[in-house]
Amino acid sequence: RLMQKIETKEIILRKDELFDGGDSYTYLLSTRESDFVASFGITLYSVRVELVRNDGASSFAEIKDVFASYDKANRFVDKLARNLATPIDLPYVLEDEMEIT
Repeated sequence: RLMQKIETKEIILRKDELFDGGDSYTYLLSTRESDFVASFGITLYSVRVELVRNDGASSFAEIKDVFASYDKANRFVDKLARNLATPIDLPYVLEDEMEIT
């Protein structure tokens, strides 16, 4: 059986960089372009939160292909940035968001 490698390319749609007390917060909204259409032409959006503390320690969290609506994904990133959400906060904020919608 022949396996075909699927090429995907991440496209960054939005990148917010915020600073607070020497800490750096980055919020990314992205989508992926692929040769393989597993989602049947539905564009899916991913969100990533990165934190670099003033002492150099860094962490990140990412939720892939979680939104099918650009507007909802964009509002979610607004909420993350407004509240300076950390990577550890990401799944909890997403859970709250899914309960609201």
